[in-house]
Amino acid sequence: MFTVKTTSTTKALTLSALFLSLSACVSLPTNENILTDADLIRAAQPKELAPTEGAQQKVIGVHNGIAVVKSFQCSDLCPQNTLRVIYYDVPTDATCDSIGGVTKSILVPIAITVMPKEYCFPKAIADYWESYPAKP
Repeated sequence: MFTVKTTSTTKALTLSALFLSLSACVSLPTNENILTDADLIRAAQPKELAPTEGAQQKVIGVHNGIAVVKSFQCSDLCPQNTLRVIYYDVPTDATCDSIGGVTKSILVPIAITVMPKEYCFPKAIADYWESYPAKP
């Protein structure tokens, strides 16, 4: 009987540790990373230096429950031909329309040319968005 209690206790502790580690992996939005429309407009203003090589992207926050990504698309001439794009990271089980975004096709640099690519923009910045490069 003592072995059964030990095994049950061990299983309970293992499951508790598993749930704690899983909950640590799921990051819920905090006040620091929730973006307002004004935050998005400020983020869309070209104020930063473009990277000197390769494409880079990072999540800058959450807007209306959807992750917002800032991406620098660079072709063979970095940083001169770098495009900065801020867009929704649309979940696989959703569409841009269903999350309240606006789909726009913009030109992105590819090697020595450009190619149209569709992005899902937050409405707050979709009207302003053209494929302008990130300028220092």
